[in-house]
Amino acid sequence: MVGLAPFLAIFGIKRVSKFRRRWTERKREAVQSSWAALLSAHGNDRMSIGVLIFRKLFTHEELGSHVLRLFPFRNQARTLFVSAHLKLHARLFVDTMTTLVANLHDLERVERDLRNLGARHLTYGVVLPEHFTLMGDALIAALDESDAVTLDKEERDAWIETWGFIAKEMQRGRGKGIGIKSPPGSAPSSRRTSMDKKRSKGQSAA
Repeated sequence: MVGLAPFLAIFGIKRVSKFRRRWTERKREAVQSSWAALLSAHGNDRMSIGVLIFRKLFTHEELGSHVLRLFPFRNQARTLFVSAHLKLHARLFVDTMTTLVANLHDLERVERDLRNLGARHLTYGVVLPEHFTLMGDALIAALDESDAVTLDKEERDAWIETWGFIAKEMQRGRGKGIGIKSPPGSAPSSRRTSMDKKRSKGQSAA
C-alpha cells in the first residue's frame, strides 16, 4: 500500500507525526524544568549524571550485560564506571539530551537531529527496541532518584511520551523506514521497572 507522504508532498503539505499533534506547551515545560533541575542538582556535572544513568542501564538485573555488549568499552567490566571511555560517552549522552530538551519548542528540528543521530548509531550493531526501552527506564529512574526532581504522573507521562518520540525517530534514522508505526517497547515502561522495585525494597528496609 502506498503511503500518503508522496501525495502530500505534491501539494507542499508536510505530514505531522502523532507525537507533534499531541505535543503541548505544558508537556514541554514539564520535561524541560525537570531536566534543568537534574542538571542543577549535580552542579551541571554532565559526566556524573551520565555515569549515573549508564550505571542504571548496565546493572539491570536481566538485560544490562546484554546491552553493554553494544558499546566499545564492553571489555572493561571490572573498571567500567571509572573508565574514561564510559565517562566520555556518558557526558556526550547528557550533552545530546540537554540540546534535544532545549529544542523541544522546534519538533521538526528535533526530528531531523534524531534521525541523523540514529544514522550515526548504525555502527553500534543490532540495537533493538527493548534497548531503547531500557535506556528510557534508566533515564527516568535517574530523575526519580534526584532530590531536586519530583515527577508527578503528568510529568512522568510527558517523559515517557518524549522518550518514545526520541526512540522512534532514532530508529527511523537507522533505516527502519518512514511512516512505520512506532515499534512496540520503544518508550519506557509506564509501570514500575525492576530498578524502581529494588529501590523501594531498599527504602522500606532502611
